[in-house]
Amino acid sequence: MSSQPQLSSTGGRPSSASSQPSAAPLVVRLQRLVLSAQFAWFAGHLITVVQALTYFLIYRMSYEGSRAYSRAYMGTMLSYGIILYKAHGIPHISKNYMQRILLDENTQYLLLALIWLTTSPIWVTLIPYSTFSVFHALTFIRTDIIPTLAPTAASTGTAPLARRLQQHILQFVQTYQGPALSMVAYSEIWVTFPILILYIFTGRASVLLPLMYANFVRFRYFFSPTTKQAFRDVRVRFDAWIEQNSSVPAIVKTLYVQAREAIIKYGNIDIVGTGGPAGAANR
Repeated sequence: MSSQPQLSSTGGRPSSASSQPSAAPLVVRLQRLVLSAQFAWFAGHLITVVQALTYFLIYRMSYEGSRAYSRAYMGTMLSYGIILYKAHGIPHISKNYMQRILLDENTQYLLLALIWLTTSPIWVTLIPYSTFSVFHALTFIRTDIIPTLAPTAASTGTAPLARRLQQHILQFVQTYQGPALSMVAYSEIWVTFPILILYIFTGRASVLLPLMYANFVRFRYFFSPTTKQAFRDVRVRFDAWIEQNSSVPAIVKTLYVQAREAIIKYGNIDIVGTGGPAGAANR
């Protein structure tokens, strides 16, 4: 299979057993593909995309919408579970294993997906997962499915239609992946948090949800440069709106500064005790 661009997000694909399309008959190639862990991972992402679109566009306000919402998260848990299994092996109780897997960003997204799956539907929570899944699914189609159906496209170029399709997919991913991941980082702060707070006051969410979500966002802040930049932008905007605004009462400014410093202090608590996130891959 041809190489793919590295996604700066979670849910990355399991490693592939082969790197070149096979010359075997089509049925054999399809069987090899469908029975692989990579295809199950792809299926999870595809389920997430299809069910999230179903929920957003058609059934959001109906009972069937809640089922589509649940199925989207089931697909998410399938794909993230596979990548964690391939990365860390069979779960077992040991200090090294637990520390390693808990510091994996995929674990944090998997645990958060489990929380969203077991609570009342909150539409905005599907934005990050469905966005990641779109790009992962497209990349798998380009690097695995198309070469399986037309294996010569990746080598000799004798299947121009397949080759053009691969090029279009690659161009789409390269063009929109970065902006989409930035949008996700901003939505996790600007959209999800306010909606969770609103849902508490309307009785649609537990008061514990924002606390659990805050811990997740703190983890993201440590390991994601995009999330750090989103927080910087949030601070700059709120400083301008409140602290630097002469029309805002002094008491409001004081409360804002105290809240801001408390959030900064909470965000700077060391995730792993003493070592911080050193050595983690930037996302």
